Amino acid sequence: MKKLIVLLLVLVCPLTGFMQTVRNKRVTPSQPSPSTQRASDAVNQLPIRRVILYSNGVAYIERRGFVSGNAEVNLSFKQSQVDDVLKSMVVLDLGQGKIGAVSYNSSAPISSRMAEIPFSVNPVSGDGGGISSVLSQLQGAKVVVTSTKGTAAGSILTIERKTIKTEKETQVTSVLVIASESGEISSFDLADVKSVKLIEDGTQRDINEFANATASARRLDAKTITVTSQGTGQREMVVSYTIAAPIWKTTYRVVLDAEGKPFFQGWAIVDNVSDEDWQNVQLSLVSGSPVSFIQNLQKPLYRYRPIIPIPEDLNLDPQIYDAEGGSGSGGGFGTGYSNGTGSGNGMGSGDDGPPPPPQANYMSVQTSISDALVNEQGGVQTAATGSELGDLFEYKIGNPVTVTRNRSALIPIVQTKMDGERVSIYNEASREDRPMGGMLLTNTSPLTFEGGSLTVLDRDAYAGEALMERLKPKEQRLISFALDLGTRVSTEVVGDSRPAQLVKVANGVFQVHYFKAEKKIYRLANQTDREKIIYIEHPLRKDWGLADETAKPAIVTDRYYRFRVVLKPFEKAEIPIVERQGLMDSYSLGNFSGDQLKLFVARNYINEATRSNLEALINLRAQIAAIAAKEKSLDEEIERIETDQKRLRENIEALAKTPEAKTLIARYIEKAGEQETRLEEMEKERKALAAQRDQLTAQQAAEIRNFEIK
Repeated sequence: MKKLIVLLLVLVCPLTGFMQTVRNKRVTPSQPSPSTQRASDAVNQLPIRRVILYSNGVAYIERRGFVSGNAEVNLSFKQSQVDDVLKSMVVLDLGQGKIGAVSYNSSAPISSRMAEIPFSVNPVSGDGGGISSVLSQLQGAKVVVTSTKGTAAGSILTIERKTIKTEKETQVTSVLVIASESGEISSFDLADVKSVKLIEDGTQRDINEFANATASARRLDAKTITVTSQGTGQREMVVSYTIAAPIWKTTYRVVLDAEGKPFFQGWAIVDNVSDEDWQNVQLSLVSGSPVSFIQNLQKPLYRYRPIIPIPEDLNLDPQIYDAEGGSGSGGGFGTGYSNGTGSGNGMGSGDDGPPPPPQANYMSVQTSISDALVNEQGGVQTAATGSELGDLFEYKIGNPVTVTRNRSALIPIVQTKMDGERVSIYNEASREDRPMGGMLLTNTSPLTFEGGSLTVLDRDAYAGEALMERLKPKEQRLISFALDLGTRVSTEVVGDSRPAQLVKVANGVFQVHYFKAEKKIYRLANQTDREKIIYIEHPLRKDWGLADETAKPAIVTDRYYRFRVVLKPFEKAEIPIVERQGLMDSYSLGNFSGDQLKLFVARNYINEATRSNLEALINLRAQIAAIAAKEKSLDEEIERIETDQKRLRENIEALAKTPEAKTLIARYIEKAGEQETRLEEMEKERKALAAQRDQLTAQQAAEIRNFEIK
């Protein structure tokens, strides 16, 4: 592989030197002098004046500055930022200028550039490496070969592979074979070759293009976007765009006074991981999740066309035309990617110079941190004002902010007294015997607080930490930050089924409504000498509801009932919570049975009058069932007679051909006559049974339709 790199450098260097010489000699008459160019750049600058950071990882950048004349502004971006810039850039000339083209350095895709090079490099193992593959694809190229045996010039004929066997090992080597203009053929072992110089300009360009294409594919070059404007005089220009940026974060501090009332302080953490300082910018922080995506716009795209082969024989022979048809082939592909990384730390401030010396203004020993914060004596001024932006919420930093590149800043966004109280929260799913110490916080400000970490100070001491979800104005939130070791909780569950609460008949169905009840007892014990407020979180279950004897919860959420309990010092209490689930058993009156009637009587579902009506229905059902049994018996008898008559007919037909069987035939005919008489009787009986069944069925339907519980 090392020999491959050395030889490629030798091949590329002659052309590179030549191209560099041409560049050094090229002079453009219209190019301004260095002093003029510096003066133009000093005027045509667009510094960053506004930055809006979004919680979905996007930053809106606004640049403003003054330009004069026919202005040209160059903006440099990372490769990973260009797609976002091309998708979102807005350019305005606020004077009399006219915006021209917005251009950037582009290049053909690596696949397109490599397709035009008549060779490829595929490194292989063994002597010579990938250079043998390259030279074998340059057959006919004129070269000058320098090796340990001397120098020779000629055209490449081929690359031979030779196997050399020794007592210890077998080696494979590559041999370059060239032919001079005089007809002399020479061979060189590539292991002994120092350099191969390409003489022809076309071959040199191919090697140079290959090196440039592979280098551009490997590097993540910076992109320069040039904005032009044509006009006269000095005027203001604005350029805005969005790029990927670190998500801004929030962190809060809550100070509880002696009465448990909270004082709230919020900070925003912003990171500038760009290559440019934010000097006195107007900074806004937006909470929300707008849709954002990356689209590959900077890479030129090609639509590949099918390749139609050229006829091998162009002689005008007579043509024979078949049915219409044709063939062709073609393909295309493209890839794109975007990535970027960044990190930063530290603090940023809006002061350009060194900080002023500290003044002797210290808190007295008697003044605690909590008193200073609550009385707003800490010197921290909130820098943000909040406002709704549709479904988003914006914190607009009032004073200009300076955050140098690769630095971060901690900016105060809120400082206010809040509504709340110190409480304990018990949830059996979290802990079985102890509640969590916390607070009930109510957002009395007009601001929306983005979710973040929260550190709690209880008077003059650290009390714990918590995570807070997004909190909107007037919204309440329970926040726990420590284990309450001064309260003990135990639970007991009792379940039972309640007697029927409602018995009714609807659409011929006897319905028995009753409740399944479950009682859970929470036993609380305050083991301290101060009053405690405890919130019990009881799960809210589907199809279950609180019984009338249960006290109403103070708060109901999507998942929990929250019961508020106040315990005096060393007080114990039992909180029973009874839930009911409504159930129903249904019985069809048309199929009501005697066993079901016995069950109803045993459970006292019905009174004597209803029992009598149900017995009448059961009797009707029994009579209908008896008639159905008789009809079935008649059908079976008819089927047997019809089968027997078929047998008799077959026997009579067989015996009719013999004169001595007259007696037996007469007997069969007599029996058939008796069966016909029985069939007539059964037909009358079936009609009578059908009429009786219809009458009883109609009576049953009327009874079910008019059935009432008395």
